[in-house]
Amino acid sequence: MDKLRQNLKLYPWYVGLFHAYFWLPVYFLFFNSKLELSEVLYLASIYFVSVVIIEVPSGWFSDQFGRRKTLITASTFLCVAYLLFLFANSFETFAISQVFLAGGIAFNSGTDTSFLLETTQALDEPEAYPELEAKAMKFNFLGTGAAGILGGLAAIPDYRGAYALSLLGGITLLLITIRFTEPSKNNESKTVGVFQQIMSCMRLLKNVRLLWLSVFAVYMIIINHIPYEFYQPYLKQLATQYQAVKITPFLTSVHLTCTMILASFIAGKSIRIRNKVGTGVTLLSAAGLQIAMMAIMHFFVSIPAAIATLLRSCPRALMTAPLNAAVAPSVPATKRATFLSLQSLFGRLGFAITLFIFSRAAGDKEWESITAMLGWGMWLGLIGFAALLFTIFALRKTSA
Repeated sequence: MDKLRQNLKLYPWYVGLFHAYFWLPVYFLFFNSKLELSEVLYLASIYFVSVVIIEVPSGWFSDQFGRRKTLITASTFLCVAYLLFLFANSFETFAISQVFLAGGIAFNSGTDTSFLLETTQALDEPEAYPELEAKAMKFNFLGTGAAGILGGLAAIPDYRGAYALSLLGGITLLLITIRFTEPSKNNESKTVGVFQQIMSCMRLLKNVRLLWLSVFAVYMIIINHIPYEFYQPYLKQLATQYQAVKITPFLTSVHLTCTMILASFIAGKSIRIRNKVGTGVTLLSAAGLQIAMMAIMHFFVSIPAAIATLLRSCPRALMTAPLNAAVAPSVPATKRATFLSLQSLFGRLGFAITLFIFSRAAGDKEWESITAMLGWGMWLGLIGFAALLFTIFALRKTSA
């Protein structure tokens, strides 16, 4: 029991450190300093396609061989990725680095949530899970925020400084995962093939509520990533207007840190908000806010608009804990990581396709292309929002 409680003590720190992306404020600028815009967008597509390919096998691995081993593997992949980024100069090396980064993200995806839920269940305290998930999300955003300012400062002399810090963080993360204790697994579970596991998970979608929540998760992965992908060139364009391009890395790091501080506050309150207004209203409010972020970035390049976009991570902060609390307990433990990985797979695949289409449609002028993509993302978000809202009313009418 003491070792399981140690899981609960270490887990928020694991989440915070895993998401301590010191490279986040400058990765687009770093890539673009070595490669053309089209190649940078291709690298993003390579990352998301790699996650898609690795996502379900990693969830299957977690369900079959344990959460702890999977999280150790995730940490190891991150260390390799950051080491490669330190020495990357060619498109090919960047591409390989992106694949290892994708492996780290994929092996963590779904397994982290399953690890926390199953630890609370092993302690016979499953009712504590939603608030612990919200606390973990708070650490998630605080970790990203703190890493943002440190990574931005480290990148001022050389963008690679941010990746050196990331490597140190990755090694520390690996040491934390080694100290984890595997939650008790279902002894009745049998080893099954990946395809059989996928089909078993897909049959769970006969539950209409679980189907709607899964479609929402996929939709939000797509629209959450669009402002994330383009906020650095957005701030660079703003800095250009004030002849301050040289301090863009510092501006992006400060902006990221403030963004994450706001998001951490919302994440800590997300379960309380859900308890007051309900899961559906909470989730749709998150979607509406993200659409507003894309609209602001598309129509306005100004200091007030940049301040408004500090809210761009609040949709994910608001939705994640309520969504996980609604989905994870509804899925059997022997399928949980695979099911959550499937959600992530379809979301990332959707974004990879979206980004690929955007990159093919991009023109020669960098900022004009980016602002056009933000506009397309806004319309994509509005169409998806309308469809999700329509299905809620349709389902309620059918139930009545």
